[in-house]
Amino acid sequence: MRATTSRKALLETLGKVKSAVSKSSLPVTNSVLIRSGGGQVTATGHSLDFCLTAMCKATVSQVGAVCAPPKELEAFLKAVIDEKVILSSVGNSSLKVEAGKTSITLHGFDAKDFPPIPGVKGKAIEVSGLGKALKEVSYAMSKDESRPAMIGVCFTPVDSSIELAATDGYRLGMTRVKAKGTLANQVIIPAAVITLIERLMSGKVSIHPAPNETSFIGDGLVLVTKPVSGTYPSYSQVIPKNGSRLTFSRKEMENALKVVTSFNPKSAVRLQTRAGKLTLQTVEVERGTCEARIPVKGKTKIAFDGSYLKDLLKRLEEKVILRISNAQSPGVVRANGTTHVLMPRTVEW
Repeated sequence: MRATTSRKALLETLGKVKSAVSKSSLPVTNSVLIRSGGGQVTATGHSLDFCLTAMCKATVSQVGAVCAPPKELEAFLKAVIDEKVILSSVGNSSLKVEAGKTSITLHGFDAKDFPPIPGVKGKAIEVSGLGKALKEVSYAMSKDESRPAMIGVCFTPVDSSIELAATDGYRLGMTRVKAKGTLANQVIIPAAVITLIERLMSGKVSIHPAPNETSFIGDGLVLVTKPVSGTYPSYSQVIPKNGSRLTFSRKEMENALKVVTSFNPKSAVRLQTRAGKLTLQTVEVERGTCEARIPVKGKTKIAFDGSYLKDLLKRLEEKVILRISNAQSPGVVRANGTTHVLMPRTVEW
């Protein structure tokens, strides 16, 4: 291979795909596949469960491919000052990079040894605002490896939209995005891929569902993943249909939470209204009790996990309306088309 491209563009391309580079025991997956052809240079990272390809324009004089270590390649590109770089393969498993009077030869692997890159299959479903929508719900994804079906976001077809849901059993985030095209079946996209979509695909995204893989194309990137196997829990049944309104300031609640969880960020925070004020209280049996009060409208007596409540507040606007039925029922906030559900903690009052 031999191609000339922009140092800045190649550095940006490499920076995107290195997130998909595996740290597995298979050495070749610790590298990035660099290919030249069709007026561009592409870089692909492969984790064995998903792969990410990015591209930049190039003048290609020889089509080819080679695997190179991304850390060393990135370090060289950041160090040189010349904007034009020339990439060429040396034998079958080394990459030479020239920038002005400087050059580096990196030993990698033969492109034939790189894991197969799946082709994009399935009819396209066009979606706008997917990355933004995922950020609204992904905080609730499970990290419990004993329940793999919940370590990701569930995509469910609903009329002319796709419902996105994430839950760890203690909280739920759910929203919808309009879709041009129909998702035939529910699919669970793994957490690592969700993070990449949020970070790298801010514009329109084309989703291509296939029986054993799902592809996402957007912002010059192609992301192909194996869906998570298993059945996602029936989350809609845990969403209360009604409840009394508790209205408060997000900022005041955040400030009060910071104080009362100073003992332990994951403490159970007791919320109880008295005389038009909401008292927040944490109790550490061996260390003491901490309280703070904020003005509210409404009445309640319930307890939530402090860290989960903080995570929820980060996604809300200044005026918060929390609906609560009783101390044993979940709290619900609906804001900007997103539904957030928070399960209560059991405490002794």
